[in-house]
Order: sequence, then structure tokens, then C-alpha cells
Amino acid sequence: MGHGIQLAFNEISLVLFTTLAPSGVVALMLMGAPLLFGRVSGEKARRIDCFMGIPLAVSMVGLVMSATHLGNPDNVLYVFSRVGFSPLSNEVAGAVVFLALAGAYWLYSFARAPRTGVKRALTVALWCSGAAFLVLMAQAYSAETIISWNTAYVPLNMVLNGLVGGPLLALLGFRASSFSEAAAFAEISSFAKALPAASLCGVVANAVSMCLQNAGLHLVENELSTAAALVPAYGAVIAGFVAFCIVGASLCAGSRRASGRRAVALCLVGCAFAFFGIFLTRMAFYAMHLTVGLGM
Repeated sequence: MGHGIQLAFNEISLVLFTTLAPSGVVALMLMGAPLLFGRVSGEKARRIDCFMGIPLAVSMVGLVMSATHLGNPDNVLYVFSRVGFSPLSNEVAGAVVFLALAGAYWLYSFARAPRTGVKRALTVALWCSGAAFLVLMAQAYSAETIISWNTAYVPLNMVLNGLVGGPLLALLGFRASSFSEAAAFAEISSFAKALPAASLCGVVANAVSMCLQNAGLHLVENELSTAAALVPAYGAVIAGFVAFCIVGASLCAGSRRASGRRAVALCLVGCAFAFFGIFLTRMAFYAMHLTVGLGM
């Protein structure tokens, strides 16, 4: 167990990246949905556009965390030279494209008179690049030489983590934009109310996936250890993930009975709980790093 934890802390920058980035991507996509389908306009749309900066910042922090893992900045050039050949390079390229489009949309939204057609086109591009980035990110950690990661559960868990944290982060953005529950915004209010429930669905799906993964860890072994020996408390981690995320989703759901700063504060604390639950699972993921042969 001690060796597994040490492995996880050695990769703390990637732990934070894979904790934050998937949720930031999903949140940006969700916040763009009411704008894409024309349910808001005018000042309300501008405020939602403005507070899309919250998930954009979370995504960028995650990317900065991953960049620190490269060590020497010169390594960035090598990473980009391997696009199309290396899953890691593909992931980085996907991140850059997605964040460039997200940044372009966000900056364009501050124009004096942004065109609806341009915004919708950028939103579609944002959705496509976000989905591609999630897939590339998930695939980057499925390596044949790391037998404990070479499983369908690894990319599935990554995507599901985004579906756990993303809806709650999107709700935080809506609340911060003074999202109204008035009848004039009834359709959007229904969309916002569904976000905590969507997060809980992600929690259940991810918990099932991780439990199935945990059941087979004792069969994943090399000459030195088994994956189960590296994370003997994986069951407790899954339980902690479920508990923290349920509390987080509940706090975010409770924000609909509040208003103003209290609603934003409830969502903010709720997101913190959910992100901590996701963080636990990412620590466990890096702790179960087990390679072919005599390596750990």
C-alpha cells in the first residue's frame, strides 16, 4: 500500500489534471447548451457567457498541472512532434485545440454585438473538440505495458468522472450568473435542476465500473506484485467517492431553494466535495501502476 501511495504522489500533477480537466470540459459543453439551442438571449446570454469562464479556468488549471509533468519546457516541442503516433501527444493536442476554441468563444462573447450564428458555430466546434478531447484523454492512459491500466475500465472511469463533476460545475456557473428560477426562464431552469441528478447518475455508473474493476485486480499481476496489493483499500476509496459525490450533488441540488450568494456558496462547496471524491479515485488509479515484467 505504501509503495502505491508513493507512486500516486509522484504523479500528483497528473492526478490533479485528470481530476479537473474532464469536469471542466463537460461543464463548458453543458453551459453552452442553452445558448446553442436558443433558449436564452440578450443580457441573460451575456452573463452565462461571462461565467463560462469558471469551467474554462478549471480546465486551464488542469492543463497547467499536466504541463508541469513534462519537466523541461523543451519537451513540449517533442510532445507535439509525436501527434498522430503517441496517445499522450494526441491528448495534449486535443487539449490545446479544445481550450483554444473555448477561449475564442469566451473572448468573442465580450464583443459589442456578437453574432448569434458565429456563437452557435463556435459552440458546435466546442462540443466536437470537447468530446474528442475526452476520448483522447481516456485513451492516453490505456497502455499495453502497464497491465493494471490496460483495461476498458480505465477510459470508462475517466469519462464518467467528467459526467460526475461537469454537471455540478456547470450549475455553479449558472448560479454565479444569477441564474433565474422565474417562469420566464422555466425551460432553462428545468435544465439546471436536472444537473445534480445527471451527476448522481454518473456517480452510480462510475461506482459500478470501479467495483467491477476492483473485483479483478487480484488477477492483474507481474513477477513482483498484484494490482490489488498496491491498492488494498480500493473498496474504501470507492465508498468515499460515492459519499463525497452524493454530498456534493445534494448541496448543489439544495441551491435551488436558495438565492444570491448563498446559492453560489452551496454550489461551490458541493463542487469541492465532488472534486475531492474524484481526486480519491485518481490517487487510487495512479497507485495501481503495475507494469509488465519486473517493474512497478
